[in-house]
Amino acid sequence: MLLLSRLPFAFIFTTLLQNSVAFQLQPSLKQYEQPAAWKQASSILFAAEEKAAAANDCDCPPVSKSDGPDILKPYLPAMDPKYYVKGPVGQDKFILSRSGPPTSEELSNDQMLKIVKIECSDLEVNTLVWKCMGYRFNEETEEWGSDEVFPNWREKYPTPPDLIGMKRVYERDVDQISLRSNQALVRSIPVDNKQSLKKELIPLGWTGYQYKELTPNKTRRAQCANWLIFYREELFGYTVEELRERRRLKKEAEEKAKQEAGDEWKPPVKEVF
Repeated sequence: MLLLSRLPFAFIFTTLLQNSVAFQLQPSLKQYEQPAAWKQASSILFAAEEKAAAANDCDCPPVSKSDGPDILKPYLPAMDPKYYVKGPVGQDKFILSRSGPPTSEELSNDQMLKIVKIECSDLEVNTLVWKCMGYRFNEETEEWGSDEVFPNWREKYPTPPDLIGMKRVYERDVDQISLRSNQALVRSIPVDNKQSLKKELIPLGWTGYQYKELTPNKTRRAQCANWLIFYREELFGYTVEELRERRRLKKEAEEKAKQEAGDEWKPPVKEVF
């Protein structure tokens, strides 16, 4: 007591205050520590992500049944410039030959359904659209020729563009060509044919994509399928000259109907021929 009484009061007060603060802080710090269950769950999730990242890519990844979007990881085989001409097509249930013009079997509604349900590869979708555009594959040179391509399209795309984004890499410098070519394809569809996909596939049980599950891959597949249906119904089996004559007669009929019914604005169509 004698020793304590000789210590300065300020020193005694400061020591007691520090001990009190430390005592009060210890319980509050513990509440921020992760429980053992959290740590175990985190380690399991990290291991699962590593396992998924190490898995091999596939042409047709299964459609996700989760509430979130079906994110497609980069597809490595498409990084090879020769994938356009050497990648497998028509080996499973999707009817397709790389050579020759398109056939009615290749353009059936069952084929369109496989496209939107991701039951065929991105390359197969591209290849079918290329054939319908008029590109023809030369098996000897392993090159796509453009002699029969619709003139307006050939001028802008002398070689067949990737309309889907087969690499599944959506950075601007990689994906810009695919995005622009797909947009050009959509603009070539007349207003009367914009809803063809729903009209043709709803009877087969396809109800469309939910907004929350949309990805660039799914959107572009649907747009390609819609264009293919338009091609099948309006362009398939006609020469460019015949199509131009049909277009002239159609415009004359529209002008006559416009004069009889009054002015009615329609969005412009950038036709491929």
